[in-house]
Amino acid sequence: MTDGKPASPRFAELRSFIERRPWSVISWSAGLSAMAFIVFYGLQATTNPQVGIQFVQSEWPDPSIFPYFYAKPITWFAYFSFVYWAAGLESNKEHFLKFSPRARNMLFLVTALVAFASFYEIFYNFMVWLALEVLTTNCRPFPCNPDQVASIFDLRSPLNLVFATKIVTTAFGLSMYSLWFLHRVDVETERQNRTTKTVDMDVKAPMGNPVRKPIEIGARLVVQQPIDPTVDKT
Repeated sequence: MTDGKPASPRFAELRSFIERRPWSVISWSAGLSAMAFIVFYGLQATTNPQVGIQFVQSEWPDPSIFPYFYAKPITWFAYFSFVYWAAGLESNKEHFLKFSPRARNMLFLVTALVAFASFYEIFYNFMVWLALEVLTTNCRPFPCNPDQVASIFDLRSPLNLVFATKIVTTAFGLSMYSLWFLHRVDVETERQNRTTKTVDMDVKAPMGNPVRKPIEIGARLVVQQPIDPTVDKT
């Protein structure tokens, strides 16, 4: 019977760590998964000169094993990267709350710049992608496979458009989540500041009353004291 046995110390420590820092566990797990896809498929040598083609021309897991649940390695990388970044921000929220307003504004500006640049690249890649699919007639078999279309403009090596588009889309998603996160931090900081000011005012307000109360009480006694008509005050 093992029902009454206590859990091992290592398991208890691991469980305690997960309960204390769940966002960190999620972030590092997703980050390691994204890194595994990059390393495994990045080291695969291909004869195709396209940059990023090895992340597009295969599927994981094997569709023959999981016919209804698979995706390209670059897609898995995008998903895990987003989870890594978002969970990492949430795990460090307390640190961001301690930043000065100027530092948070600078972070907001830089993040907005990344969002703007990646948003433009998304539209640019889709326009080039569509144009090449329509204009290209030398691919075999025809029509062209969209996964094999590459941009060759101003590049030493052709860049696979599926790979490039998912990379910039991931950057756009990360920047948008970061902007929303920084906005939440600003709102929470303002709420904490208002609460602190309210508490300070409540603490300081009674301090002035004891000085004024004796004067007010004395004035009321003088006003309320009855006047004796038999007493000649002259």
